[in-house]
Amino acid sequence: MPQSQNNRQLIFRRRKLRASFDMTSRKTMLLFLAMLLAIGIASAQRASAGDIIPQTGTWQGHSQVREVSGCTAEIRAEIEAEPQEEMLYSQPVAFSAPFDLRQFNTAWETDVNWARRGLNFWSGTMVETERSPFGSVTSTTEIETFVLNDVKILQKAIVTVSFSRALAKQLGTSSPCVIDADITHQRVGP
Repeated sequence: MPQSQNNRQLIFRRRKLRASFDMTSRKTMLLFLAMLLAIGIASAQRASAGDIIPQTGTWQGHSQVREVSGCTAEIRAEIEAEPQEEMLYSQPVAFSAPFDLRQFNTAWETDVNWARRGLNFWSGTMVETERSPFGSVTSTTEIETFVLNDVKILQKAIVTVSFSRALAKQLGTSSPCVIDADITHQRVGP
């Protein structure tokens, strides 16, 4: 066999081997990706299986202010004059599976578009504007919610109260009032 024909056969074998290896490595990679996807789906199903569904019954909500900043002295005095722990509501609440925090919006009389952040962990924002002849007050509440167990839910809330320019001038402030609070929701009966 001439040398050039041997070289062509050798090159042909290398290409065939490389093509075979490429095809095998693609199949291996696809199999590996399929396994990763299956593991991800299985762990997501396990995570959602760990969601806590609160018990249906009578629930109460209580808030407690932790810190106040940026408020005028008058507003701070009003906030500090409130009871240390204020009851927000007490009423029956029915839950269904799968649990979605929106089921609580009616009881809390809020309109929060909740986003699930993890297992038993939600966050949301609520914006309310009140208008008056003296100007407007806008409250933006950022809330993180933790479903601790089937009878207790804890929220961390930061309320930023901003005033219209005219009202801020009348109040003698240029900064918003920020209130940091804990809100506890507890099942208290059937």
